Amino acid sequence: MTVDDSLSLENAKKLIFANSCPCTEEIIPIGESLSRRPFTDLHARIPVPHFRQSTMDGYGICSKNIKGAQPPLTLPVIGEIAAGCTMIPRIKTGGVFRIMTGGTVPPTIDQIIPAEWCRERDESVTIFKFGGSGQYIRPIGTDLRKGGLILRRGECITPFHLHLLATSGLFNVINVKVFSRPKISFLCTGSELVEEKPLQGQIISGNLAMLDGLIRLAGGIPLSLGRIIDDTDKIAEQLHNALPADIMITTGGMGPGKYDLMGQALEKTGVKILYHSLQVRPGRSTIFGAKDETLFFCLPGPPPAVHLLFNELVRPAILAMQGKRYSPVKTRAILTKNMVIKKKGLLNLKSGITATHSGMLTVRPAGLTEAADATIVIPANRRRLRNGEKVKIHLYR
Repeated sequence: MTVDDSLSLENAKKLIFANSCPCTEEIIPIGESLSRRPFTDLHARIPVPHFRQSTMDGYGICSKNIKGAQPPLTLPVIGEIAAGCTMIPRIKTGGVFRIMTGGTVPPTIDQIIPAEWCRERDESVTIFKFGGSGQYIRPIGTDLRKGGLILRRGECITPFHLHLLATSGLFNVINVKVFSRPKISFLCTGSELVEEKPLQGQIISGNLAMLDGLIRLAGGIPLSLGRIIDDTDKIAEQLHNALPADIMITTGGMGPGKYDLMGQALEKTGVKILYHSLQVRPGRSTIFGAKDETLFFCLPGPPPAVHLLFNELVRPAILAMQGKRYSPVKTRAILTKNMVIKKKGLLNLKSGITATHSGMLTVRPAGLTEAADATIVIPANRRRLRNGEKVKIHLYR
């Protein structure tokens, strides 16, 4: 694929997806599969429920035994079925069984009369209201039929899915195939970066901690390469020594400045550059490339830009490697604060905070100390956006 001087955001995503190869499979205990992504579709081994189940405390009857009768009707209580009872007696003509919520409903019972409609005394029960056939009975497979789909390949396993996997018999299977977690190396460049106790002119590299967290949330394994000074040969050597990895992320060293050296370092490392500019701010100075099976994302240095571009570009690649074709949810929201953009001419991305008011989704620019949950997408021809207008947003979900 030839190098493209400058791509739109959407075309960049298509190029990234085209180069994102799924990771290999890994077999792990199913009890350790939370937040992992299955390598194949997962199906129920048994139906849920796997027996006819009462949904009420009450009395089980056979409708034909009371055909033509009118309430109130008194019948003998000839037995009891508690939840968990495995020895289910056969019902006799003219009698009812006391049955608890969750109890097994025998084949000869076709309706449950709730206890609230009855009065029991001396091993007999008076029924003051009749129901209909099948009432308050959950048939076999109501929630999940045998062989029914629980989770598609690449979808995230949540605690609720663990509940379904357990109740449908899959927890009897010790292991499950999942996608291996992609290994994500990351390096922050800049002679001004230090780990602690910055002197005048130095700053602590917060991108290292932020990228570690973003990678973990996306399901990757973070491999920090630390920070490095602005030296092309040293950067290239560090990148080369860190290979192989599924993805390599760098921050800083981008743009036309004297110490913006990432393009040169990538060439020395043998990386094929697939694009080196985006028609978007931030991200105009952004590189995407590949070497063998490793994808390279070279992002600008400012943390807000790193956060935005990670969610727009890198996170989709990490998820694609785990079998999930993902893009942020695109929708519209009502802006609740005026916005002024310094430069127009390019698509602008701004971090946003969403909320719901009177059933309407709203968004406002995120403050420096706020955790953004959306990107506000501002068209290239706009410099001013006003409170109350609808804007396009990408939700991080």
